[in-house]
Amino acid sequence: MRIDASLDALLADALTSDYANTAPNQDQGRFRVFFIAGAATLVTLVLGMAIAQTQIQASENSVTRDALVERVKAADRRVQELEATVLTAQDNLLNAEAAVLAGTSLGDQARSRLERLRIATGQTEVYGDGVTVTIDDAPTEPISVDVSHPGKVIDRDLQMIVNGLWQAGATDVAINGRRITPTAAIRAAGEAILVNYRPMSPPYVVSAIGPDADQLAGRFRENPAGLLLEELEAKYGVIWELQRVRNITLPAASSTSTHSQDAP
Repeated sequence: MRIDASLDALLADALTSDYANTAPNQDQGRFRVFFIAGAATLVTLVLGMAIAQTQIQASENSVTRDALVERVKAADRRVQELEATVLTAQDNLLNAEAAVLAGTSLGDQARSRLERLRIATGQTEVYGDGVTVTIDDAPTEPISVDVSHPGKVIDRDLQMIVNGLWQAGATDVAINGRRITPTAAIRAAGEAILVNYRPMSPPYVVSAIGPDADQLAGRFRENPAGLLLEELEAKYGVIWELQRVRNITLPAASSTSTHSQDAP
């Protein structure tokens, strides 16, 4: 009897101990499940809020970008209107000068001198035989994400071409119909090239007038600018072409129209 009682007591103690250990484990398991579920819910909520905020921000950025684009377009239209006003004022000035200075030898001398000064400073339309240097970016793959590829034409390339044409004997130069004067600026603004603070887009056509188109073309090919273009073509795939042109007209500095006819 005493032995059986001891066995019963020992068995009861073992079962009680097992149940005691099992109950906390079950509570811990439930807590872990609840914790994981709560964490997943919190993460989902945070992700949802982040996505919603990103969409709102993207919408605001799109509205801001559209507003900036419209402002740029409006400013460009305003600049074009002002250029037209400047051209009209220049024509009126020329007519007034002709009326005042006409009829006397002194007036004719003054008109001749003013005309030479205007030609030298690019303030009047000029025409004659010359050349055009057309340069464009190297072709790239449509899937390419490299915006600043080495085959992209930059402002220094256009500066070198213009200086090379002057060196070869050009008397007047224009880029995409924009006359280059002694005070003209060719600069970069981000990915764009500005000529006299107006954005240009490729292909860039540099037109030049000189006393002899054949000599102008030959000298240009042999000077540093021509050699640079050949190097850009060979190394980076930049596209360029030199053409002799007859009856080319370069506009005044405030105009943007260029008319030419290719030489046969």
